Amino acid sequence: MITSRISSRSNRFGYPNIIVLIALTFVTVASISARPAIAQAASGGSKAALTGLQDAFIDIADEVEPTVVTISASKAVQEPDRETRPRNSRSAPRSVGTGTGLIVRKDGWILTNDHVVAGADRVTVRLHDGRDLPATVLRDPKSDLALVKIDISDSLPVARLGDSDKVHIGQWAIAIGSPYRFEGSLSVGVISSLLRRQEIDEAGFGSRGRLYPNMIQTDAAINPGNSGGPLCNISGEVIGINTAIQSPQSQGGSVGIGFAIPINTAKYVVSQLLSKGKVVYGFLGVSPTTVTARHAIALKVDSGALVFRDPTEGSPAAKAGLKAGDVIVAIAGKPVKSEIDLRTIVSQTPPSTVIAIKFVRDGSPSSTSAVLDKAEDEPLSNGSISTTKPSLGFEVEKLTDKLADDVRIPKNTPGVFVKAIDPNSSAADDDDLIEGSVILRINDQATPNIEAYNKAISMLKSGDQVRVSYLRAERNEGPVRRFTVLTAY
Repeated sequence: MITSRISSRSNRFGYPNIIVLIALTFVTVASISARPAIAQAASGGSKAALTGLQDAFIDIADEVEPTVVTISASKAVQEPDRETRPRNSRSAPRSVGTGTGLIVRKDGWILTNDHVVAGADRVTVRLHDGRDLPATVLRDPKSDLALVKIDISDSLPVARLGDSDKVHIGQWAIAIGSPYRFEGSLSVGVISSLLRRQEIDEAGFGSRGRLYPNMIQTDAAINPGNSGGPLCNISGEVIGINTAIQSPQSQGGSVGIGFAIPINTAKYVVSQLLSKGKVVYGFLGVSPTTVTARHAIALKVDSGALVFRDPTEGSPAAKAGLKAGDVIVAIAGKPVKSEIDLRTIVSQTPPSTVIAIKFVRDGSPSSTSAVLDKAEDEPLSNGSISTTKPSLGFEVEKLTDKLADDVRIPKNTPGVFVKAIDPNSSAADDDDLIEGSVILRINDQATPNIEAYNKAISMLKSGDQVRVSYLRAERNEGPVRRFTVLTAY
């Protein structure tokens, strides 16, 4: 509701307000008669705009979702004593986590977060079409990025990578991933902020945790399991890799503050991992912070990276004569406007390179040079990733008379007993196939014993869709023959 008040004061055009009121009244009467047509046109225009935006989101889902995968990473844990294990439990205990990945090359290279696969001895990738495939890993703990490789003959769809340097606050942001294992989940928000510095504690990653000097902040819903998945712009280009959320400790879910690693950072890491198998970073040895507007006047600079403490003795920066209070304004011939510029230029310059440094000390410009060292490697906490022969996701053993009695299956059943099921396999997704089932047939081969079962399994390839016939006792019906299709991995 709009209310007006007549005043004796003149308006900004110099006319008495009463005249303006009369004129507005005339316009209002005229507009009332035209209101249905205007409202109809406005309504049609708004609907068309919303439909166009909706179509853009649909196009993004259609293009990007096939390039997004679910990653399951697991490791063996110390098996508890039999006395403390649940009765009738035969599962080999494993710790399992899930995350998201993004296909970046059609031959099976997938980008994800390092923390998704760190410490795992088994990594499995589930493609958009439901196939589960084993994977090997190349890690870069320093950037919290990793590449996962699957062996596949198909030509996979590849995500389009954008330019994170062109991202602006307020632009649309679309996250796609597998939060809580809800695969292919899409959420929408905006870019909330840029250049966010985060230092996140993580068990097994040293006392200082992981440092993220340059994060994209978004309010698109990001939850556990989204890690490693894409953050896209309205054109469907990937501009970041979803990595972390800010959340109350008691909640652990999205509160609208999520962080993504810029895709330009990821591009450099990917190129290094593919060409060298690891990322080698240059090291200068300074502790920088961005010069703020409040500090600029006192430091007599417009911008730059402030060295806020003396470099470590023996470091390239110390040898070059840099000290606390210096403001680095250019390095290797490139301008330095912030801490991010300095870190990016140094880290992406090969060790042993001689770099020119321009800096301001006590208001006076100066210059020096330094020979970069190699940054220390972060420890890799995991051993080699298992690349054993294809599996259907369960472990079997001979069906003895005692086992048959335990699960109420006839003693003479020609099959093998399911001893344990891998929780990150397609077998675990089949609610009817449980431990204690008896496998009768793999594809067209009967499996009356362990030797026949192993022979049937040996003929499989990763990604094969496998027909499995099995027997399972029902509570009220007794043994019932069942059928399912599983993915070999």
